[in-house]
Amino acid sequence: MTFIDQLHSFLGDVAAQFGLPEMPLIVTKLVWWLVASVLLFTVALTIGGLFTWVFRRLFAFFGLRKGPNRVGPEGMLQFLADGIKLLTKEDLLPSKADKWTYRLAPYVVVVPFVLAWAPLPWSDVIIFSNLAYGVVFILAVSALPPLGELMAAWGSNNKYSMYGGIRAAALDFSYEIPLVISAASIVLLVGGLDTQGAVMAQQGYWFGFIPKWFVFPQIIGAFIFFVSLLAKTGIIPTDLGESESELISGLTTEYSGMRFGFFFVAMFSGIFFLSALTVTFFFGGWTGPGFLPPLVWFLLKTFGLVFLVFWIWVTLPRFRVDQFLNYAWKTLFPLSILNLVIAVALKVWGVY
Repeated sequence: MTFIDQLHSFLGDVAAQFGLPEMPLIVTKLVWWLVASVLLFTVALTIGGLFTWVFRRLFAFFGLRKGPNRVGPEGMLQFLADGIKLLTKEDLLPSKADKWTYRLAPYVVVVPFVLAWAPLPWSDVIIFSNLAYGVVFILAVSALPPLGELMAAWGSNNKYSMYGGIRAAALDFSYEIPLVISAASIVLLVGGLDTQGAVMAQQGYWFGFIPKWFVFPQIIGAFIFFVSLLAKTGIIPTDLGESESELISGLTTEYSGMRFGFFFVAMFSGIFFLSALTVTFFFGGWTGPGFLPPLVWFLLKTFGLVFLVFWIWVTLPRFRVDQFLNYAWKTLFPLSILNLVIAVALKVWGVY
């Protein structure tokens, strides 16, 4: 019996106790989808907002400064103060902007990123939607934000925004291909498209102590996935769509208020999501020794990778556009093909 069936049966029992007519199954599904959608957006946007505080504290730590420390204990409520400030700021519309494109762009960036969280397995029982084609859904939906970036660039009617939007979209499209090929290697080893199956395939140990994580036989794929993670989140050294020293604020130059905030919430929540996806595909997801719950293992691994991403952010300089695009097409793309061949060999030899 699925969760929806169990929920429908429970609601039917409650209705019977109070002498109410039984709710149709389709209504139960609609109610659950609505509740799950609200919960999903709440979790994703809250993590995105909270990570703005985490990053600023880490950035200050690496720079021997205190960072935000006024609003709440250790500045923990600073992200709430920033959110209130953005909500109350005036939402300006440039006089020569393409009105509808300009206004819709932030939502086209945010909504697909949040929807991509749905098939992400947080533990053996915590998953918003255990889709049989979860990997395809994630890759397809997460490929939509570049369209929003181009909409923001075009709609702003600003040359700096246009430069930034084209850079960001070119970066996303270039790194999408090696990322998808490395994900295809995992799908080949798992023999299915569901994310929970990818985690289950990594259970157990080699020689009694080495975890059967895909990062060991697929080290090239893990490297490609991690570099693509940096490129898709658009942070230093790959923040070519923003590039403050060159393009003011890139594709967000003309944005203000909460629309401006949406781009950065999407970026920070994207860092967590793509780190969690890398953990799911290559580091065993929620699996781990039994002395900690699966959810704790999943969060520990994900936060460890997020810390590494933030460390790179505050350490490395920005690459040139041509350097990073050349790296995608001339290095990562051939490596992703090699990695796929290795996955085929592992499958033929019966390693997985």
